[in-house]
Amino acid sequence: MSVIVNYINQFLFTLRIVDVPTLYIAGFTSCWVIVLLLFSMFAKKQKKVIFIILSFIPVINFAVFYILNFTKGAPLEDLVRMGSFGGIALGFCVFSLIFAMKEKKKKLKIFSGIIGVGVIAWSAFFLMCFCNHFCNFSHMSYSGSMAALIDELEKNYILRDYKEIDFDALRQEYIPMAAEAEKNGDEVAFVAAVNNLCYEFHDIHVSIGIPDEELQIKYSESMSGLNYGFTMVRLDDGKVIAIQTNDESDAFKKGICDGCEITGWDGEEINEAISKVRCPASGAFCAMPFSENEDFFKPIYLSGIGGETVRVKFIDSYGNEKEVTVKNEGSNEIRLLHSLGPFMDIGMVDVSDEESEEFAETVMLDDHCGYLRITSEHFNEFTDYPADINDDYPQLRKYLISKIEKLRSQGMDRLILDIRGNEGGYQVVSDEIISLFSKEELVTYKGFYNGQNFIKYTDQVYKTSGDGRYSDIPVVLLVNAGCASGGDIIAYRLSFCPNVTLMGITTTAGSAQSTGGECMLSNSIVKVYYPVIASLDEEGKVLIDSGKDRTGSIQLDVKIPFDYEAAYHMFYNDYENYSEYDYVIDYEAEYARRYLNKKQIIM
Repeated sequence: MSVIVNYINQFLFTLRIVDVPTLYIAGFTSCWVIVLLLFSMFAKKQKKVIFIILSFIPVINFAVFYILNFTKGAPLEDLVRMGSFGGIALGFCVFSLIFAMKEKKKKLKIFSGIIGVGVIAWSAFFLMCFCNHFCNFSHMSYSGSMAALIDELEKNYILRDYKEIDFDALRQEYIPMAAEAEKNGDEVAFVAAVNNLCYEFHDIHVSIGIPDEELQIKYSESMSGLNYGFTMVRLDDGKVIAIQTNDESDAFKKGICDGCEITGWDGEEINEAISKVRCPASGAFCAMPFSENEDFFKPIYLSGIGGETVRVKFIDSYGNEKEVTVKNEGSNEIRLLHSLGPFMDIGMVDVSDEESEEFAETVMLDDHCGYLRITSEHFNEFTDYPADINDDYPQLRKYLISKIEKLRSQGMDRLILDIRGNEGGYQVVSDEIISLFSKEELVTYKGFYNGQNFIKYTDQVYKTSGDGRYSDIPVVLLVNAGCASGGDIIAYRLSFCPNVTLMGITTTAGSAQSTGGECMLSNSIVKVYYPVIASLDEEGKVLIDSGKDRTGSIQLDVKIPFDYEAAYHMFYNDYENYSEYDYVIDYEAEYARRYLNKKQIIM
């Protein structure tokens, strides 16, 4: 019975999110099928003509609905969002006509009953599993859809007041940018305007999607900047140095090499230039909700900002400050990916001796130190959603215990739990992981914002079991700026455990609210995603996400030093031969291993 109640609660919760047009077509189709079902059961034989007429109404309704609500430029969007209901309307009409014409009323009743139950079940399942709050602005102009987007975010973005967003200022800045892009027929400029609007929210869940692959490539190249032959990073001591220098570049020929201190950029003192940089998100590039993370990444982004030439001041090999003008050598996209990768991607520990698994991978790093890597909160596509609704995942719990016990059988008495690059997922998966290391029963609520207060939805509660069977094992929890959403929640909750040390070069991404909002803009050039559901703690306060001050709520217990040694270990020079796994020596995991071993007085 409790399982049925959970599904009903989830359905009622979903009804508060789904947009009106989608709710209408799902509801109308289901209700009309019920009408036809009842009519077929109780109407007399001579009413066959009325039944035939009624059978056409869902098809007519769907045709009118589609004409009024189709997504311009994105037929696949329509197929996913409402195609099944068009098929149901047409199919039921055809089969109803066949049975009506053959006057086999008994079979018609049976058929209607089966179809009626099936359609109602499908509608409920579809709304729960596949629907978000969708806004269709695809028929509007660039500026019109930009204005509509801002209005929608002001009305439904869950953290609109919590982050003190100035929507009037956004209108003044971004609507003219959209209008200028339309005037010039520049789709890339329009996407840039939308993406920069999203940046203003400092929330990784406020992001863009570009349906057209060719436009995605063009925009990605555009936002990546230009390639001047090297990348910059800032060390913990404040020095800005060059890394991954191309030894065939103009910059290298003029004296800039790996490790050179950079002191000026295009006529400005280097830190002054860095302070003006924005780090917008797009595709593989992650937003920086916490300002401390963005400050860390700004020098990397600055490395691609300039014109066809840029003036660079640096300290040469003789200790003298020198200024040179270096030339642009093409797109900075690969270089930017390569530069961000070590600080955002999944861990690079070699687990090739173990069976490769989608969810978790383990290996012994030495005789005492085990390693467990979890890159998302998606365990099994067929069981994740039911487990999430019921807030219980025994299959996952058993799986995790077996993985850790296997490490213990090999001598593990300390553990590195690596959630770097963790992309998030289901709350129930996060909770099962947390439960194994924490004795506390922790509660997370889903909720809404009524314009004044956050309201806990008491029928959407996630609780950890407080199992704590591994709360006596010393654990280093490795994180980075690519650890987000469900990964954020794991980091935040486990950071309070006495046996867990939160460690990384940067802290986590810092966004834990639930997504659910989608806006398709002009001609389906770009879609915007945003959270419409709150994640609240036991007291009903926003979990993890920062307010206007962008101060991180997840603080490292141990910050891994980022110095010359770290920079050299984490990058190879030959970025031209970049591949996904060949550019990082896992400096952070090795630092964590040494830390645990030193702490346990076993070297």
